[in-house]
Amino acid sequence: MIAITIREVVALIEILEHAHACITELSDANKETLARASGSQLIPALYARAGFASIRGFRNVPLLTDEIGLLEAAVINLESYRGNEVVLCSGYHLLDHFANRSRNSCPLCYVHGILTFTDEVEDTASGAATPSLT
Repeated sequence: MIAITIREVVALIEILEHAHACITELSDANKETLARASGSQLIPALYARAGFASIRGFRNVPLLTDEIGLLEAAVINLESYRGNEVVLCSGYHLLDHFANRSRNSCPLCYVHGILTFTDEVEDTASGAATPSLT
């Protein structure tokens, strides 16, 4: 797992959306195959993580190692399906950055079903991450 910035999340989502659009246009594969090939099934989780991080004032969003593989698959498929060169270059740029980034050993947790770093949750000024109904 690595920590990525909100700006990197935005770029990643743009790449995955473009890959999905290209593959959908040029392939007759089913929706599940298209989602796997483009990495688009990751988009809702990325939006949730980025939104949660932004609202709570966190600096970083976790990206799991397996999820980096989805970006790699999207980039490979963009090459195959003649995706936009700017988006393709952005994908390679992110892959290079992610490969050179040290792996983070910070523990992760789920807050309201959203993956986040445990240490950032504990550092919030608003108190416990889990709301109390009492």
